[in-house]
Amino acid sequence: MALSRGTSAFTLKMAAIAGMSCNHVANVFGDVMAPAATMILFTLGGLTFPIMAFLLCEGYRHTSSIRRYATRLALFAVAAEVPWFLLWGPSLNVLFTLLIGLGLLWARDHLRGRGAYGLVIVAGVAASWLCDWAIAGPLMIVFFHRVREQPRGVLKVMAAFGAVFGIPQLINVLSADPGAAGVLPPAIQWGALGYYTLGFALATFLMTTYNGQRGPSLKWFFYAYYPAHLLVLWLVAQFV
Repeated sequence: MALSRGTSAFTLKMAAIAGMSCNHVANVFGDVMAPAATMILFTLGGLTFPIMAFLLCEGYRHTSSIRRYATRLALFAVAAEVPWFLLWGPSLNVLFTLLIGLGLLWARDHLRGRGAYGLVIVAGVAASWLCDWAIAGPLMIVFFHRVREQPRGVLKVMAAFGAVFGIPQLINVLSADPGAAGVLPPAIQWGALGYYTLGFALATFLMTTYNGQRGPSLKWFFYAYYPAHLLVLWLVAQFV
């Protein structure tokens, strides 16, 4: 049987997991790693959230039960919050961001009147202030959903977000004084730039080659990996 050309949802999920793992390792252990490794890991982290947002929109379109979909996200978001808190303190992990985005997509299709939907958008974006990928996360999800039928929709969304985040980071890198107090190490500065440029570019390529195929189904693995890898990182950090 001939293999389908392009990138399946399974491949996108594996890329997101790889990027997420690299990003979190760099965040936790960047201070004790070689600068080149820190930059590479942060750069690969740029794969993660755009692909997550894109796949959430695909999941919303194809799920047989939005209630079960939201329940799964909520359960694993709560489970992941303990290791997330241990690693990074009082904020909400990215699964809460995705849950807010899912709610915004549902509201777009079920609320009557633009005024009501506008209020929900404002409320959802405001609530995401407490979450990873605050404000930008739910907006990226909504924009991906809006351009889903446009041939270059994903490219436009990624170019816009890449510019919004990448240009200020480029300015930071070029103007940073390495000796000044409070300035991040150069490896982290350049890694953040790579995150929003090369990482975003690779994510864009993978999403624009998406073939609409599901691929192997490992649904529970992908959900469980998030809290599990956070817990492992925290445990390792206790001995490093």
